[in-house]
Amino acid sequence: MKRIVLGILVSSMLLGACTAHEKSGDRAAAVGDWKSAYMSYRAALGDEPTPELQKKFAEARDHAMADTQKRAQACAQVNDWNCALQEADFALQIDGGNAELASFRANAANQVALSHLEAADAATARGQFPEAVASVQRALQLSSSPEVKARAEAVRQAFVQRGHERVEGYRREGNLQAAANLASLVAAQDGGSAAWANGIQQEYAQFTQAEYERLARDGDAARHAHDWRAAEDRYQAALAMHGGGRAEAALEYVRRVGQAEERVQNRDWAGAAQGFRQALTTGQDDGYARDQLERVEPRPYRVQVRSVLVSPVRPDGDAWVGTSSPLFLRLANRIVQQADKRGSMGLVEDLAMSLPAENRPNVRIETQLPEGALLTTGTQNGVLASYDAEMVLVTNGFDERRITFRVLADGPQGSQTIGTVDVPVKELAGRAEVTLQGRSILALRLGTAAADGRQPGSYVGMTPVQQGGGMAGGPQQPGNGGHGPQRPERPVSPPAHATMPTP
Repeated sequence: MKRIVLGILVSSMLLGACTAHEKSGDRAAAVGDWKSAYMSYRAALGDEPTPELQKKFAEARDHAMADTQKRAQACAQVNDWNCALQEADFALQIDGGNAELASFRANAANQVALSHLEAADAATARGQFPEAVASVQRALQLSSSPEVKARAEAVRQAFVQRGHERVEGYRREGNLQAAANLASLVAAQDGGSAAWANGIQQEYAQFTQAEYERLARDGDAARHAHDWRAAEDRYQAALAMHGGGRAEAALEYVRRVGQAEERVQNRDWAGAAQGFRQALTTGQDDGYARDQLERVEPRPYRVQVRSVLVSPVRPDGDAWVGTSSPLFLRLANRIVQQADKRGSMGLVEDLAMSLPAENRPNVRIETQLPEGALLTTGTQNGVLASYDAEMVLVTNGFDERRITFRVLADGPQGSQTIGTVDVPVKELAGRAEVTLQGRSILALRLGTAAADGRQPGSYVGMTPVQQGGGMAGGPQQPGNGGHGPQRPERPVSPPAHATMPTP
C-alpha cells in the first residue's frame, strides 16, 4: 500500500513539473522568446514527452535556431565577436553536427582570443601583470589557431621583458615582497627566468627574516616596558613577515597578560587570575605573570597593629595631657627629631620613658575596615605604645579599598584624636612590615602575614566599637571608664593619606 501511495505521489510531482515547464514555454513562445521556449519545452520533454509537447518543442527549436543564426551574423557584421560566439555556442547546442556553425564558431572564438591578447598586452604596459596572465590564459582556452599562438608568444615575450624591468624597479624602491611575487609570476611564463627569480626569492627571504627579528625586538622592548598592546602589535607585524618563530609564542604571552591586566582594571579578580595562568602555560614568562598571579588572587591576610609613636605635643605646642614643663618640651623635641632617624629607636624609647608621667597619654588605635566595621585596640600608656592586636582581611595586591587608623588619647574627660591615617589595602597585602605617618603620628607600625585557615573578619586583641562611639556589649565610652561627663571631642581633621617615613 505504501509503495502505491509513493508511486502516485512521485507521478503527481513529475506531472506538476512537466506542466510548469510547458506553461513556461507557452508564455515564452507567445512573446517570440524562442530561446526560452526551446529550453522550457526541452525540460518538459524529459518529464513526459507527449505528441503535442513534441510538436511545440520542434517549432520552438526551429524558430530559436533561425533567430540565433541571425543574431550571430548581425554581431559578426559589427565585430561584436563575444556576442557572435555566445550565439554560435547556443546554436551548436541545437545542432551540434552543423559544420558551417562550427566553422563560424571557430572564427568567432579566434577573434575573441585575439581581443584577449590585446588586452593582455595593454595590461602588461600598465604594469597589471596578473591580469595580463589571466587574459592570455583565456585566449589560449578559446582558440589554438596558429594566429592566436603566434600572437600569444609575442605578448609573452613582452610580458617577460617588462616583468624583469618592473622587478628591478621594485628592488630599487625597497619593495622586495612585490619584487619576489612578480619574479615568480615571470618565471612561470618563462623557464629561462627561473634562476633569476630564485635569487630574488632568496633576497626577499633574507629581508623578511631580518625584518622579523627587528619587529620581534621591538615587541620585546614594549613587553619589557609592560606596554602589552604595543608588544602585541609588534609581534603581529613580525608574524606578518613570516609565520612561526619566537614571535608566535611571545604574541600569545603578551595577549594573555594584556587581557589579564584589563580584567584587573575591571576588578575581575577570577578572570585576571585565569589570564595570568594561561600566560604561564606559554612558557614565555619571565616572572611577571607569576608575580601578578600571586598578587591578584584574593587570600586572607593578618593585619597586625604592632606599635605607634605619637608626637608628645599637640599641633599647637601643648602636651596632650599634663602641664608643658621645660623638661617635657626638651624631651618632646628630641623625640620628634629622632623619630625619622634610622637606628634611633632605642634612643626614642629611652626618651619616651623619660617623659614625666603626667605627660604620657593613654593611647589606643581605632581601625575602620573597608566594609565599615570599626575595631579598637586596648589602651596603652605613653607616646610609644605597643599592641598585640590583629584582624583578618581577604584582599589582594590590587585592592584599592582603604583602611583607616585613628589614634586617640583617652582621658577622664573623654577621647581626643591625635591623628588619622588611611592606606589602600593593597599596600598591606603580602608586606611583612609597613610604617605609616600622619600629622602627630610619627610612626604607626603594622605587619601583614598570610592567614591561611583563619576566618575572614576575625580579630584578636581588639574590640568592636559601635558606630555611635560605644563599645559593643556595653555603654562604656573608651577612655573615660564610664564615669563623669565627657569633654566634647575636638573636630577630627580629614585623614592624612599614609606616607612612608624618610629612611
